[in-house]
Amino acid sequence: MSSETLKEIARRLVDYSIITNVEFLRTKVRAHLISGYIIDIYFNQTLRKYSYTLIRENKRIIGWDNAPHHLTLKSHPHHFHNVDGTIKNSSLSGDPTKDLSIIMKAIKKFLKL
Repeated sequence: MSSETLKEIARRLVDYSIITNVEFLRTKVRAHLISGYIIDIYFNQTLRKYSYTLIRENKRIIGWDNAPHHLTLKSHPHHFHNVDGTIKNSSLSGDPTKDLSIIMKAIKKFLKL
């Protein structure tokens, strides 16, 4: 069930030192970072949809999702939105319990933490 998975993600996010607050918002988890950024994690198990987005001032900075566009990518439908606006292949599975450590590592690297 999607909500149980998201609740588990919320519990795991609390363990990261860069996270100051975690909110469970029914269809997504929102985590506030020490640097003023926000991570939104959306997951719908029934539809097999996900998005993991790093946000600053209501703008997506980087993010991963599996919207079925970008057909030319080898990893279709999984893809990554880079900070410069380019779309790249993604190795994520779409299972937030497996992807969380990967996205947190990428976000820490992006923030140079």
